[in-house]
Amino acid sequence: MPSITAIVVNWNGPQLTSRAVESLLQRSGEPDAEIIIVDNGSEDDSLTVFAERFGAEPRVRVIPLPENLGFGGGVNAGIRASESPYVALLNNDAVIRDGWLRELRAVLETPGNERVAAVTSRILLAGRWRELSPAELQEVAELGERILRRGRRHAVVRDDEHGTVRINSTGNIVDRSGNGADRDWLAPADIRAREEVFGFCGGAAMLRRAALDEVGLFDERLFMYYEDTDLSWRLRTAHWQIRYAERAVVEHEHAASSGTASEQFLRWNARNRMLVAWRHGGLRMGMTAILRTKLRFFRALAGRRWPEVRAVWHALWDLVLPGHSR
Repeated sequence: MPSITAIVVNWNGPQLTSRAVESLLQRSGEPDAEIIIVDNGSEDDSLTVFAERFGAEPRVRVIPLPENLGFGGGVNAGIRASESPYVALLNNDAVIRDGWLRELRAVLETPGNERVAAVTSRILLAGRWRELSPAELQEVAELGERILRRGRRHAVVRDDEHGTVRINSTGNIVDRSGNGADRDWLAPADIRAREEVFGFCGGAAMLRRAALDEVGLFDERLFMYYEDTDLSWRLRTAHWQIRYAERAVVEHEHAASSGTASEQFLRWNARNRMLVAWRHGGLRMGMTAILRTKLRFFRALAGRRWPEVRAVWHALWDLVLPGHSR
């Protein structure tokens, strides 16, 4: 039995997924690790591509699902199909640096860390990013160029010639209104972060199977977004700990699959933020999350941002009729 199972979930993205898997094969640092590609009911030639590229590779297994079960459902299928004591998760739009699995495993096996359930990685944004001035920010917004934001006044744009490497995540945090976020989002890549962190980022992490056996797997009803926050919360409630491994590094093409401005992203993100806040944060946090989402709806309506209006409306409606968003 392999000591580690690395799971990559694919949905209509065979080229990205193949790149992620090839990085695991070349740089894992753990020769006995197995890799499972879970195909989430893809409608393209994904299975053909994987057969051609990895059919002769004994370390790679492909599990085809008949329909798209979302990120959590896909990961759960991979976990159920494996027996390794450690399960690594890697987004299909990410690539690892040398020794990624080895560094994550080392944290879990450090004496005294027996109650550490998950280790989250130092996730870097692929490419280089330059800070925008207020004037540039307005111009870029008008042109519709893709930017990444932290609040209303802080944003970066990709500039591989003049920019610097930025952080995507050093783990997950949650504020008082239930809003989940990547810790150190857009910070310089050399920033130092505490090892203790609220939650792991499901895009690049390692989980201890014994902890999952105790608290359960990902909640498949969330479909995508906030599944890692929900599971982190359940682990903490059961007195497990979560750590950050600075030397376990991946590079991530942020939101390459869904896009942070898409209706799909806005809808599931708003819906699941409210559900997870209500489930774990108590009455005050749950009500705050719902009220903030309602306020966002009316602001989008006033600004005639119709995709956002539709997305937030569906998110609110799904609180009344669970499953509506599916």
